[in-house]
Amino acid sequence: MVTPAWLAPRACSVIGAAHRRQGKPCQDTSLSAELSGPSGEALQLLAVADGHGSSRSWLSDRGSALACREAKRAVAEALQRTPLGDSTTWRHLLCEGLPATIQGRWQAAIADDWRHQPQNADPLEPVAYGCTLGLVLLAPQWWGCTGLGDWDLVAVHRTGDAALISQEESLGARAAAEATASLCLPQAAALCAPRAQLQPLEAQPQLRGLVLSTDGVRKSCASDADFLALCSQVVDLDDPQQLEHGLEQITRQGSGDDVSLAIGRRAQPGPGGQWRRRAALTLALGSGAVALATALVVGSRLAQRPAPRPDPVLQQQQALCADPSRIRANLTPRRAQLLQLQRDPTLGQRLLAAPERDPLGALLARSQRSPLRACPPLEQHLATLWRDAGGKMPAAPPRPDERPPAGSRPAAPGSR
Repeated sequence: MVTPAWLAPRACSVIGAAHRRQGKPCQDTSLSAELSGPSGEALQLLAVADGHGSSRSWLSDRGSALACREAKRAVAEALQRTPLGDSTTWRHLLCEGLPATIQGRWQAAIADDWRHQPQNADPLEPVAYGCTLGLVLLAPQWWGCTGLGDWDLVAVHRTGDAALISQEESLGARAAAEATASLCLPQAAALCAPRAQLQPLEAQPQLRGLVLSTDGVRKSCASDADFLALCSQVVDLDDPQQLEHGLEQITRQGSGDDVSLAIGRRAQPGPGGQWRRRAALTLALGSGAVALATALVVGSRLAQRPAPRPDPVLQQQQALCADPSRIRANLTPRRAQLLQLQRDPTLGQRLLAAPERDPLGALLARSQRSPLRACPPLEQHLATLWRDAGGKMPAAPPRPDERPPAGSRPAAPGSR
């Protein structure tokens, strides 16, 4: 059943190009579902889960599938007990009730699955099934989300602008570059609370749709600006095969990771019917989703937008230096972006033309061109990343109280 407020949802997962070459299974699972309450109330569900895929999480493809299955069952049960008009109770469910129920059901499901494994004589370690989980609920009066891990949620507006409205925060200084919160952790349910929210639709008349994705999609884009542009384009895709083909191109041309999208779309286009006309711009994602998004949105609209004040790059630099524990967790996952900055000089120009869209990416682009004069921890980590990417940061000019070594001079951008 389709609600009056939302069109039929869609979801798609594609195995990563790297995993396909290595003969590994897809660790991602996604689903979209339309659920019905006792009085005929319709609720849509979007879900994505990403198995960790490490040697310790060797059954995480099963873990992600079970997470989505149990999430759907938990939401369906909650819908039988709770009217959608009771937004206060649903907000509490998103923060606490659903995460606790899903974690308990998932733990029972993996225990049952483990009993059918050849190694079932060994004690079950939940990390073997470890995965992330992101959920979006679409009701006639509101939408809400909850979950944990490195999934992303983007809101796309009638104007075509897109905004990242939920992402995982830094896990701290001791977190590895690919570390993320996991359903296998004892405190998993509590970790969902910071990501939980419920928003009334009447307060968001410009909302066109929501795009939920696993981290492989964002990592495959050269910048956050390109990621947002991509979300703006895919929200109106009607052909499931086109979406699947586009995701195959994204992983092949990007990170090589598994990629998943789940999309919810408002039913009413509003004045002028602009939503359908923009759908024609999506064309075929097979020609390169990231390039398409860049050409249609980043190249045309963002380049004309005046630079904001104060400088977003300087703000990002100051934020990292104020809390050096965030430097590694924020910069290390950007290695792919550094490589693309090395290969494509125009990428740096695009990032710096619209730094408010991806301040961290613009910071990397600026560090490639000129000294940042940042705090030592940030300078050192950037230097390491550029060295690993086959480039080199420009040397910072001496501070007022420093004298340069005899015969030394700044390195040219991109020199080795």
